[in-house]
Parts: sequence; C-alpha cells; structure tokens
Amino acid sequence: MLIAFLEDDLDQAANVTAWFEEFGFEYEHFTHAQALLKRLKDRNFDAALLDWELPDMPGTEALRQIREKYHHDLPVLFCSMRDSEEDVVTALELGADDYMRKPLLKIELKARLSALLRRIQGPKEGDGRIIEQGPYRFDLQNRQAFCDGRQVDMTDKDFELATCLFDNIGRIMSRSFLLDAVWGVSSDLNTRTVDVHISRVRKALAITPASGFRIKTIYQHGYRLERIDHG
Repeated sequence: MLIAFLEDDLDQAANVTAWFEEFGFEYEHFTHAQALLKRLKDRNFDAALLDWELPDMPGTEALRQIREKYHHDLPVLFCSMRDSEEDVVTALELGADDYMRKPLLKIELKARLSALLRRIQGPKEGDGRIIEQGPYRFDLQNRQAFCDGRQVDMTDKDFELATCLFDNIGRIMSRSFLLDAVWGVSSDLNTRTVDVHISRVRKALAITPASGFRIKTIYQHGYRLERIDHG
C-alpha cells in the first residue's frame, strides 16, 4: 500500500510514519496541501491520510480539490483533533471515506487503512475476476470484454489497458505508468504506443458520454477514466 500522508506537525508525522514502516506500508509525507496536490498529477496512491489544520489551506479544501480535480475514487482517511458531529459530517460530505479523531491509535489506524486497502483490492479477488461498470463487463479469467451484453473483440493489450482503466476509475494514470502496467516496459520507450491503444479502446468499447464514461486526456500527464452523471 502506498499512502499519501498530509500532516504538518513533524512530531506526529514521525510517529505515524514509523507505524507505516512497521505495518509494511509505503508512504510519501507532505507538510503542505499544495505539494500533495501537485504530486497527485503524476503519482498514483492507494490511499490518503489527511490532516485538517494545515499551513496553506484547510484539509477539507485539499479534500475537495482531490475529489473535483484529481482522484474521484482515491480512498481518503481524514484525521483531526476536531471531534464534533458537525466536523465529522463535513469531512464525510466532502468525500472522505473514513474519519479518525486525534490522537491516532496505532492499531486502529492500521485496521482502518487495511479496510480501505481491501476496498481497492476487492475487484482483483474472488468475484472481482469480473469487473462490472455501467454497460461494461470484463471477465479477467477468460479475458473477455462485453458492452451491453455484447462481446467485444479486443487484442490482449487493448483488453489489459481497458481493464487497467476500469480498475482505476477516477485516477490519473501517466503514460509511463500504463507502459509499465500493460507492456512491462520503462518510460523511456515511445509513449505514443499508449495514445494509439487508448484510441483503439475508446473506439472498441464505444466509450462516449452516452455510455456514462469518458477517457479524459490530462495534459502532459496521461489519462483518466471518468464517470459521467447524467442525472
């Protein structure tokens, strides 16, 4: 698990990062929200742990920007010394998946982060051999793709790219990340390969606003598969 950890109190951060290392979690620590938001442009995290009181903006504003501009589905655990019901509701309504009151407890933190990890790993285990989103269905075991119940013929790489996109809805994926995830090659190779296959996937699966999804090009970074709310 790779965690984006936003906390400006260095003493608290030292304690929590020591726990992360004990848990076997990888992490990147940020003391300013803007640094985290900038990093989200080219790095995918499995979960985020956000503080409320920060030097450059409230953690709630950072959470709002994460949800609106960067990662719609990034699991977020919000933590704060604020413990009123109103504060908890505010964080949850802005898109936090869970809320912990400070001081953090080591065992509870591990349990809550592990629960978030199970959430993002769910599609890869058991019933997760089937990915179903809107009109799309992907049978990973038999490597079959369906749209509105109709089987779609796809090459192996197009299938792998499509399932990577649908397994990471709302997450920005750089071209170098996709090259490594799908082709197993380093980013110094021709990233035009990704652009060509993205176009093929979009066409094969008829990914248009009418389908409820779109593949958005993130300038100088890569791509993000987004849900479109028609309601």
